[in-house]
Amino acid sequence: MTIHLRLQQLIDSLDISVLEFSRKLGEHRGEKVYHILHGRLKPRFDTLEKILIAFPQVNGDWLLRGEGLMFKTLSSPSAAITTEERLRNVEFLLFQLNERVALLQQTNDELLAELRGQRA
Repeated sequence: MTIHLRLQQLIDSLDISVLEFSRKLGEHRGEKVYHILHGRLKPRFDTLEKILIAFPQVNGDWLLRGEGLMFKTLSSPSAAITTEERLRNVEFLLFQLNERVALLQQTNDELLAELRGQRA
């Protein structure tokens, strides 16, 4: 998943508009975020830093690399994670697992077809 898709998923999970999200980053208009969401721009370091400061519950590893949960766990010192955010984490993990299972199934089907083709 690309960073612009993760950013869209974060905004959706926070249940705020792009404009509200932009304003929390100190932007008066949402143009920069809209351009990032549509893949026209890649977020710069300062933008990513602003996101992590404005939303301390967001897991930086997830935002930057797509690794781990979207929101930090309760054991993290700066994480004030709500039950709703935990549910979103679980939903996101299930989504990732479903994508991986589908990819594994597709690979398995391709390998089986290749084996069958070699036997013929």
